Amino acid sequence: MGKMPPPMGVPALLWMVLLLFSSDGMSAAIWKSTVSLNPPWTRIFRGENVLLTCTVNNSLEDGPITWTHNKTTLPKTTSSWDIIDAKAEDSGQYRCKSQKRTISEPVYLEVISDWLLLQASAEVVTKGESLLLRCLGWRNRDVYKVIYYKDGEALQYWYENYNFSIVNATTEDSGTYYCKGTVWKIRYISNALNITVKDRLTDDQSNHLLQFLIPLLVVILFAVDTGLLISTQRQFTFLLKMKRTRKGNKFMGT
Repeated sequence: MGKMPPPMGVPALLWMVLLLFSSDGMSAAIWKSTVSLNPPWTRIFRGENVLLTCTVNNSLEDGPITWTHNKTTLPKTTSSWDIIDAKAEDSGQYRCKSQKRTISEPVYLEVISDWLLLQASAEVVTKGESLLLRCLGWRNRDVYKVIYYKDGEALQYWYENYNFSIVNATTEDSGTYYCKGTVWKIRYISNALNITVKDRLTDDQSNHLLQFLIPLLVVILFAVDTGLLISTQRQFTFLLKMKRTRKGNKFMGT
């Protein structure tokens, strides 16, 4: 059913705000679709498989779904998209959108042809969260004498291949990471990966600002629309008086 028109006496702008913050309005404005990857790595080797799913609030989206790859619409309308035997041309930006939601934030997938690959649990981390790095050999070949680097400086060395973990990340952990390792007695270096650690205070301040601005916006809209309503009523009353005066003068003239 369509939305009911605003009741008499309720300012139009305020009615629009109430609709925005109703359950339906909040769903349309805030509940964005989300693209997730399985496995969760945004960098994969050529020839690997990855499943992309379109979710909202951790639940699969109902169809039909619109998928885009580098702004090109894909021929798929279900909540999942399979990439089989990934190729270089599968790299790029993926987004999804259902009819009831706003379009998702982009997820970037990078398909790499190399012997060694550095993967990260996330490329953008909030301060205080954990970060996992792993140095992977093509087709899961064994990697030995592994060294992890940040901004050109060695962080950790293992003769056998282990993951590198950062617990409670800080902004100082932001930087360019890569790894070195031996595959089939040959020494390789992975492509570099930029990791950014955001300050949590920035997000908190933004949330506090929004909590302050939203009620203020409602008050301002109410005041402006009420003022317009009063002004309109006054103008209407003035026009009625003018019309009555003209009729009286015309009657007296006769």
